Amino acid sequence: MKRIKFIFLSLVFLGGCAYYNTFFNAEENYRLGLEKKESNRQEKLPESIKKYFNTSIAKSWKVIDLYGDSSTWADNALILVGKSYYQLEEYDKSQEVLEQFLQKYLRSELIPEAELWLAKTYLKQEDDEQALSKFSGIISKTDDDEIRAEALFNIGELYYKSEEYKDAIERFSECIEATSNSERAGKAQYKLADSYYQLKNYEAAIENYEEVLRYDLPIITQYDAVIQVANSLLELKNYERAEEILQTTLRYQRFKKQYAMIATKLANMIEFQGDLNFAIEKYSEVLKKYPKTDGSALAAFYMAQIYEFEFGLLDSAKVKYDRVKKEYNRSESAEEASKRSRILADYLKIKKQLLKDKDDMYKLEHGDSSLVDSLVSGVDTLLIALEDTVNIQPASNDRQIEGLINKAKKDSLKQKKKIRENKVAVSRDPEVVEKSLLKNDFRMAEYFLVNYQHYDSAKVAYTHFVNNYSDSLLIPKAYYSLYYISKDIDQDSVKADSFKTIILTQYPNTIYGRKLSGKTVVITEHNKEGAIKGAFLNAEKLFDQKKYNQAIRAYNTIAMQDSGSSWAIKSRYASAYLYENFIKNTDSAYVSYSILAKEYPKSPQGKIALFKIAEPPKETEEQVSDSTKTKINIDSTQIDVEQNIPQKLKDLQDAAKKP
Repeated sequence: MKRIKFIFLSLVFLGGCAYYNTFFNAEENYRLGLEKKESNRQEKLPESIKKYFNTSIAKSWKVIDLYGDSSTWADNALILVGKSYYQLEEYDKSQEVLEQFLQKYLRSELIPEAELWLAKTYLKQEDDEQALSKFSGIISKTDDDEIRAEALFNIGELYYKSEEYKDAIERFSECIEATSNSERAGKAQYKLADSYYQLKNYEAAIENYEEVLRYDLPIITQYDAVIQVANSLLELKNYERAEEILQTTLRYQRFKKQYAMIATKLANMIEFQGDLNFAIEKYSEVLKKYPKTDGSALAAFYMAQIYEFEFGLLDSAKVKYDRVKKEYNRSESAEEASKRSRILADYLKIKKQLLKDKDDMYKLEHGDSSLVDSLVSGVDTLLIALEDTVNIQPASNDRQIEGLINKAKKDSLKQKKKIRENKVAVSRDPEVVEKSLLKNDFRMAEYFLVNYQHYDSAKVAYTHFVNNYSDSLLIPKAYYSLYYISKDIDQDSVKADSFKTIILTQYPNTIYGRKLSGKTVVITEHNKEGAIKGAFLNAEKLFDQKKYNQAIRAYNTIAMQDSGSSWAIKSRYASAYLYENFIKNTDSAYVSYSILAKEYPKSPQGKIALFKIAEPPKETEEQVSDSTKTKINIDSTQIDVEQNIPQKLKDLQDAAKKP
């Protein structure tokens, strides 16, 4: 009987060990995966890291399958499955598992942790309203300081995201007080400093960024804090102190990997103060001293920007933009540099052809002194020199001399033929050169308006065009472009009216004259309609391929070439929409919506544009009072979700639901 009891107890013990070992193995794989993921620098999670989380999921399910979902560690195993899916960035699966957990294990001690991770999945899926509600509920339900601290941190980030910086400061401060985890406190401290920086309270920002350096945080975070201290000092115009801090940082070995970026920042400070030539010298020093680094890539990018936007040296700018990727292809500026390079490549291509056209035109009009042939009275100078040489030789071998002269004549004929082939002044017909010059002059103006959006240069180019090609069919369009720039960009109604008058009096029957006179513009040419539609579909294709900048250029070209048509309206709207939602360039989006609203105010797209650019309504005293009442009260045990969601978060959620 004792023997049977011993065997039974042994089996129970061994079963418990197997049970524990399986779960321990699941936890260990999760821990190892987390370590690898934190040190990973690739944008996409590699398979070598994914395997740890997948193993953790498999082992956790094995615990539940073998020992039942009511066993001792079943709740631990299920929550680990949810967390592993989260780390795999499969947030929908993580959400499903965690919601199942909360429905099944109503008395588990892990409920606050499960709710925390569930709220984090809402965040990742951009359901900010539900995430905020869940985080707020966690704070009021749990006594676990670390779970409360993480919930407070996430609420702070939500406020920061919605630009409610004062509320963000409050939550980050509470997080620091609640946690004993140095890393979490350090992260909260950094975000706290960032919130002050966004509020332009640079003194408080400096104080809190310096506090970040007291925490045991990754070097890159400490470096970011130092740079932000320098940025805050620059905003306060305390240049000497900012330079002193950065020069001191260059002496710390722990920041050795960041030396190139620090040196680039020092050069950037010089640029910030307006000494552009000296800044270029310093950027060049970075390229020489710290080649093939993220700092040298950024230095090349900053140099390119100076050449492009300050000096107008677009050729030099393109060279530096191309160098960015060669220095460090994973640089944050590499994508923007490639985009700028492509835009400038279009300019350089037009410029090269334009220079050739002008050079050919000059040669056709004035001749070319370099094309004088080397023939003298029909006899080649080389032959004359040879005959002279032969004449002073003894005439002992007449046959040999005659052979030399004949050979020289043959060589001379070949040479003359070669000279004539190489010295053709202009290979193109004058009419071809003239048409090409006209076309490329206009292309240059279009480039500055549509592709480059440098309106002063566009004005100069269009003005040059109308002054030099008065009989061209493109003149009405050039005048309309000048009208558009004067009216919508420069806000110069007097000049705009002068261009409008020219179009209405001299070109009343063109599409631009009809548009400005208020007549309905009807495109009757079937082929033209097909071409416009084809161009629009091509722009849509670029959009689908996520080539957003190319798509914008294509849309803008349609809008300018076919102004007044339905395709122009659609193109204007598509361009503004891309700027707003994909390029994230608020200024360009505002300009594009403004143009759409002014040109087509009665169209559906124009009405949307009017709404987009409208000033927000001022709050009444009653509304201000109501909004004050809806502040989140973290200490309250009863939280009304609808009343406690900040309005900006509600607006964000509503916007996300719109198509």
